[in-house]
Order: sequence, then structure tokens, then C-alpha cells
Amino acid sequence: MARAVPDREGFRQAMAWLHTWSGLILGWLLFAIFFTGTLSFFKTEFNLWMRPELHALPPASADVAARAQQALHRKAPDVTQWFMRLPDERQPGVTILWRGKEGGRFKTLLMNPQTGEAIETRDTMGGDFFYRFHFELRTAQKGRWTLEGRWVVGVATMLMFIALLTGVVTHRRIFKDFFTFRPTKGGQRAWLDAHNVSGVLVLPFYLMITFSGLMIFHSMYMPSGIAAAYAGPKGTDSQAYFAEMQGDTASARTTRRAPDDVAQALPLTDLAPLLASAHRTWGDARIGGLSARRDGDRAVIEVTRHDGDRLQYGPARMRFDAVTGETLALIDPDSPALRTYRVLYGLHLARFAGPGMRWGLFGFGVLGSLMIATGMVLWSVKRRQQAQRKGAAAPPLKRGERLVASLNVALLGGMPLATGVFLASNRLLPLGLQDRADAELACFFGAWGLALVIGIVRPDRWGWSGLLGLAGMVFAALPVLNALTTHTHLGVTLPAGEWTWAGMDLSFLATGALLGWMAWRLRPARGVKAATARGRSAADAGAATPSSTPSTPAAGA
Repeated sequence: MARAVPDREGFRQAMAWLHTWSGLILGWLLFAIFFTGTLSFFKTEFNLWMRPELHALPPASADVAARAQQALHRKAPDVTQWFMRLPDERQPGVTILWRGKEGGRFKTLLMNPQTGEAIETRDTMGGDFFYRFHFELRTAQKGRWTLEGRWVVGVATMLMFIALLTGVVTHRRIFKDFFTFRPTKGGQRAWLDAHNVSGVLVLPFYLMITFSGLMIFHSMYMPSGIAAAYAGPKGTDSQAYFAEMQGDTASARTTRRAPDDVAQALPLTDLAPLLASAHRTWGDARIGGLSARRDGDRAVIEVTRHDGDRLQYGPARMRFDAVTGETLALIDPDSPALRTYRVLYGLHLARFAGPGMRWGLFGFGVLGSLMIATGMVLWSVKRRQQAQRKGAAAPPLKRGERLVASLNVALLGGMPLATGVFLASNRLLPLGLQDRADAELACFFGAWGLALVIGIVRPDRWGWSGLLGLAGMVFAALPVLNALTTHTHLGVTLPAGEWTWAGMDLSFLATGALLGWMAWRLRPARGVKAATARGRSAADAGAATPSSTPSTPAAGA
């Protein structure tokens, strides 16, 4: 019994060590993943703001699907496969992905919801960039390393899950820490409080979002079970597995994959009776979209329920014969395992969330980003104070400590700057520029590269304050750039009550003000300025007291 407490303390210390290093190894990458994932809750709104040509579209007509299909067949009479997303309260236009007999990548067509006329928009990834970077580290419109990116994100997510679990074990006073924040203490105590509060406040959200993120790509990270259950003559029959995940059977999937030397064009189908049948089946549920393809030698059309009508992701579908209109199948898997998986998937994407809940989830994401950022800064502050206790004069930063301080400035402070520059480039780049979407991404990563240079040169309060101040100015300038280059500015959208458009500009102004306030609070103290003027290095200046350490910003500054 006498060894029970030491053993318990030894286990907690081991968990503290694991918590520290699992968070530090890929902490900067985790911050970028969490930051872009948070922005992805408003992916559709970013898509709209970055395509001002979609502003003021008329409400959809009752026969919007039929008009869109007819317009597609006029544009591409040899179409062999298409997906159509119908307008809703967040997305006013009709979006069609299609390809013809030549195969290859899907082409995108945006249509007016009343006339069916094509809408020419600027070439941009929009909010889809944040979404794609979040789970595959996409760096170009046509990414080449998406599979490798998903693996890297998976490893980082697993380390975050470990850090969360070990953090719970490490903090004995987890409920007391929930109510404890002392920013005036400065130094390690203030940063630890900030890390604890942001970590404990919405801990269930962090556990859910991390675990569900891993489960979404379970087939990549845990393929052994699939290989055992879906063994085929040539190895794992992954096509059969994914068919059953979508509600099909393995035999139906085999029929769909029947060889077909020549891709046949799809017929023009009367969609009205198919949509009426879907409405009778689902009652008041909304129709989210339609798709058409070849299933063996038969042309089929699937009507899909709106993915925001329920918690689980993977909406119900009805399959029809495209020629006769016969109902072929009602697809809505109900096995407990599949429903559990779809609920986890739905919780991660939050397509079901209304505006209020979406803003709440956004706030949780911001807290998660702060939790990661404060943990990274805490590592530097803690080691700096340990070095100070060994002598009156603050020693120079060690090579590893300087590297961490530089990366903190560059990646934590640089991400807001890169995001603002990415949005500004959408308004400033010429509309006819070749590969314009990739040029926007080049602006994003160029700004991030500039932040890296600043972090290497000034891994101190100057670096923090300068980057955040610059990011604040960029965000504050976005509504001005919008007014100078488009007709979707606040002078138009506010009087018209178009809150999706106006909300983006107002959010940019609020973000600019917040970043500016942070830059002002983190500005170097007068003592640090005087020391710098006398030629002292940025790593040594002002390090005598925890609250004025230049290599890391003080929480209570």
C-alpha cells in the first residue's frame, strides 16, 4: 500500500511526458489542420464570397432540376455521367459535375436556378481549399500527393488523440482548472491556465472531432479487417466493401462494373415523376440532388435526400430506371454499425447544423486552435523560465529552443496572415489569369513563407506583434477591396438584408480588429526596445522577468 501513491505519480509523470512530446512533434501541423477545419464549417459561405458572380441569383423555380438537365444536354449531348446539386438556403445556384464519352476528370457547370443559363465565375478553389487542406494538405487545385497528405494528417490526428487522453490523465484538477484563468500572473502560470481552460472547456468536442476524423478514413488506417472480410481472387475486393457502405450489395456492384467498351450517352429523362415519387416517400424532406450514370447496360437516375436534414451523413437515395421511370431501389442502410459510422461522419462534417449551431462549432474550433497554440508557446515559456532559475542573467536560447520559438511565430502567427492574403488575392488577381486558382494558393503559401522568414529572423515579441498586426490590416482591408472590385459590398448587402454576404465582410472586420488588438497587446515593452537599441540580441532582450520574455509573448501582456 505504501507504493500506491508513488506508482500513481510515476504513471502520471509518464503520461505528462507523452502528452508533451506527442503534442510538440506535430503541433504546428495540428494547428494548421485544426485552423483550416474550423474555417471549413463555413466552406459554402467562403465559396460564395469568393465567387461574387453568384450574388443576387433569383429563387429556384419548381422545375429547376428539369431546366438544369436540359441545359446540360444542350451543352454536352454526349454526357455519360452527371451529378446535380440543387439550390438551398446556403447555395443559391445549381452545381453540376459531368463528363462525356472521353472520360477523364469531371467538369463543373454552375447554372442560374430559374433560367438554366450557365454562370461564368472566376477560377478559384474558394472555401474548398480550407476543406481539402484540412484532411489532405492540398497545395494545388489538382493535388498530386493527396494520398500521402491523408496519411500525414492521420498520423497527426492520432498524436492529437493521444495528447488529449494523456492530458486528461495528467491534470489531476481538471474540474478546478475549468474555472481557473489568471492572465495577470504572466509567464508559465498564465499560459498553463490558458492551455487548461481552452482544453477543458469543450473537451468532449475535441475527443469527438478527433476520433470521428480518424474513423472517416478507417479503410486507409485499418485495412486488415476489410481484407479479411472482403477477400477476392485478386486480393481485397474494396469495391464490394465500399458498395455495401453506400447501401448496395456486392452483386449489384459487380453488375455496375460489367465491361462496356463504348460509353453510351445518357438519355434526357422526365424528372418530374421521379421527384414526385421521392417526395411521397420522404414526406417534407428536401431533395438535395440527383445523379445519372450507366449501371451495366441500363441508364439509372438517383434522387438524393438533402444531407442537412438529419444527423447522420450519407443521405437516403432512390434509384430509378432513366428510361421507364421504374423505381429500382430505396437505399438507406440501417445496420447499427453503419448508422454509428454515419453519425460520427455527420458529427464531423456538421452538415445538419443551422446558423447558430454552426457558429457554436466554429467557436469550439477556435478554442481548439487556441489550445494547440498555447501548448506550443507553453513549451517555450517553461524551458525559458527553467533556464532563468539557474542564473540571474538569462542565457541565450539554445538551438532547439530557438527553432521552436521561430516556428511558433511563423506557423501560429503566419496562418492568419496567409488566410487573409489568400482572400485578398481573390479580389486582386486578374480574372483572366491562367491557372488563377493555383495563383491564389501561391499567394497563400507565399505569405506563409514570408511569415517563416520573419519567425527565423525575429523569434520574439517583435515577430509576434508584426505578423498579427499585418494580418489584422489585411483582414480589415478585405471589405474595402470587396467594395472597390465587386457589387457585393456592405453598401448593397446590408440594406438588402443579405446576411450571408454581409456576414462575411463583417466577420473580416471583426477578425481584423481582434488581430490588431492582439498585436498591440503583444508589442515589445519599452525596456525591450531600449535593450534592442543598445544592440542586445532579440533572444536575450527583456528575458529577466517571465512577463516580458521576448522569445514568447506573455499571456498577461
